[in-house]
Amino acid sequence: MRCSKWLFRGVAGGGLTSLVSGKKSKKTGKKAVKYGALAAVGGLAWKAYKEYSEQNKAAQQQADSRAYDNAMNKRSHNQAHAHQGRTFDFTPAYMPEQSFEQVVEDESGSGQLIIMRAMIAAAYADGHIDETERQKIFAQVETMELTVNEKAMLFDELRKPMTLSELVQSVPDGQTGIEVYAASVSAIDLNQPISGQYLEALANQLCLPRELVQSIHHQLTVQA
Repeated sequence: MRCSKWLFRGVAGGGLTSLVSGKKSKKTGKKAVKYGALAAVGGLAWKAYKEYSEQNKAAQQQADSRAYDNAMNKRSHNQAHAHQGRTFDFTPAYMPEQSFEQVVEDESGSGQLIIMRAMIAAAYADGHIDETERQKIFAQVETMELTVNEKAMLFDELRKPMTLSELVQSVPDGQTGIEVYAASVSAIDLNQPISGQYLEALANQLCLPRELVQSIHHQLTVQA
């Protein structure tokens, strides 16, 4: 998967959801009640992205300004191609909050499946899923609006979770990628040395900027 397909492209953690960490997340509104931990993941991912965007807005504007100046200088030397040059957007790429909510609210259930698969894969990063983790995953899956076959498929994945590359290949867009990483951090056992390696590889394959990863971990700390 190439980073160019995205719109953008440890601290603390493990405390966002009750799925694996055992800590209760704050649930607000009907959506949070309906989707439980998955809604919490979406809300955290949005806050992390918003924080990242605000922090990088000035830097992005400066970069675009420099690119614009370079393009204008180049155009002055080649007037024949004046109307064929690049155009520049002076606001950074921005994804609305609704796009994060839609990941888990999609009627097809695909977003919910991806996030649950991410949690299962992360929980398995240390080579096993213990009984406590397994029961919490069962409980979360039962609350989701999935077909019997889809739920059975997730239960099967407890025995053979997705590989990292398979998980990344299933991610369709940038906002889902952010939620997949946030869900993975919330589900993984950060006390295991392998956890940091797994998260670093996941962030790299999802093409998440380092600053955005830091914002996700920061939001996990705030909401723990």
